[in-house]
Amino acid sequence: MEKNSVKPQNIFQIFLKGLMIYLTGILPFSRVMLFPVFGQVLGIILILGPVYFYRVNFIEKLPVEQLQENIIFIFLGLILIVIPGFIIFLKAFWEYMIAMVSLNTMAAGILEKSGMGNFKAHNNAVKARSKDYIILLFILMGVWLILMLVPFIVLALGFGFLNKVFSMMLFGLSIVVCSIILAVISVYLCLSFQVFAFEHISPVGVIKKSFSMIDKNFWRAVVLGVILSVLTGGIAPYALQLLVKNSPALGYLAAPFDSYLAILADNPIVATVIDKLEPYIPDIAGELALSTAGTLLTAFVLPLGSTCFTLLYLDINNKGQSGATSG
Repeated sequence: MEKNSVKPQNIFQIFLKGLMIYLTGILPFSRVMLFPVFGQVLGIILILGPVYFYRVNFIEKLPVEQLQENIIFIFLGLILIVIPGFIIFLKAFWEYMIAMVSLNTMAAGILEKSGMGNFKAHNNAVKARSKDYIILLFILMGVWLILMLVPFIVLALGFGFLNKVFSMMLFGLSIVVCSIILAVISVYLCLSFQVFAFEHISPVGVIKKSFSMIDKNFWRAVVLGVILSVLTGGIAPYALQLLVKNSPALGYLAAPFDSYLAILADNPIVATVIDKLEPYIPDIAGELALSTAGTLLTAFVLPLGSTCFTLLYLDINNKGQSGATSG
């Protein structure tokens, strides 16, 4: 890779250049994301749909005596009908996680004007290192999970040794502290996927390299992350939701949510929650459909975020190489 292949001067130039690369390759990028995104949706549909028909057309028609006598077989039947959807969902989810790495090398190909190449080749390069990638994912998830669990551990210990008021105060404080720590650590880890994509080092080495690269570029990474979050998690989903909300498509998208809300309403607790929400959210199914559409769009524009952080990685890496050369 050429040292002078990218020369953005500031984070806004990085974002604009990343946006241009994304728009240049939007069609191939979109093809890459089709199965990872919609495969997860299909998997969920193939889980919830058969369960719904199984319940309505079989379980609800059985006499109580037969239901109790055949509970094991009924449960086994339930497992069997959800397996296909579950497999598709897991496959699509794994492909999405693979794309979080392979999209970086694809973006670099466009940047170097060598072309994106065959995305299967990029994916296979990641899959060849599946063991290291899984270890990296477990480390990242472990860090986030631990920090998210700390407030609840504090709450449990507080109820065991302190009064309730003081325990709730500690709980609230721990949520604030852990949220800040989690946000800071997330920034330091934001180049983990880029480091893994471009450098063949161990998972621990990937994390160390991400920390070292962000160490003097913390606020640049924060600004880039905020810009991308506002665009991909705010403006773009809102625009899509506004479009869907004012079109006949909303009725079709909300229909499945209407059906499942009716099923869930059979539970008295859920029915109470729905009744309390309806004065504030008259069309709960419609809002769920809009939220789902926005979430899908956010997931679908993953290549934009990967492209921008690839440019940030290359910029920091090139500056480091230049410094080493001049030194």
